[in-house]
Amino acid sequence: MIALLAQLANPRLWASLAIAAVLAWTHWQAYDMGRAHVQSAWDADKLQTAQQTLRLIERRDRATQDLQDTADAQRRAKNARISTLDADLAAALRRLSDRPDRPAERTSDVPAPAPAEPGARCTGAELYRSDAEFLIREAARAERVVAALAECQAAYGRAREALR
Repeated sequence: MIALLAQLANPRLWASLAIAAVLAWTHWQAYDMGRAHVQSAWDADKLQTAQQTLRLIERRDRATQDLQDTADAQRRAKNARISTLDADLAAALRRLSDRPDRPAERTSDVPAPAPAEPGARCTGAELYRSDAEFLIREAARAERVVAALAECQAAYGRAREALR
């Protein structure tokens, strides 16, 4: 026990313990400061990533809104074109009201007469009312399809350009 007390009274032991404590404290401080530095760098990187993500989302939203506005304008133009086509169709059908109807089909076994001339032709002005109405309606339907196709192709082209 006396030997232990003698060793505890040794100033070199206390000096060594003090130096060890100071070194441990400085190492702990360095470790803690390093951890704080790494955490602050991590936080800064996360903040920069979040800001960049926000800018990309805002850019995407602006591009989406621009595409939607353009598509809406294109749709309004197509609908106006279709309204014009419908008005033209109604006017054309009214003009056909004075044309003769197609003669009734023969139900007898007697064959229909052959055409007067082998090369005889018929112009649009000579068509029966039902035939002319059919052709005019079919042409109007085709024009609607063309207008819808043009709108679709324009929207697809804008979307493709926006993705580039």
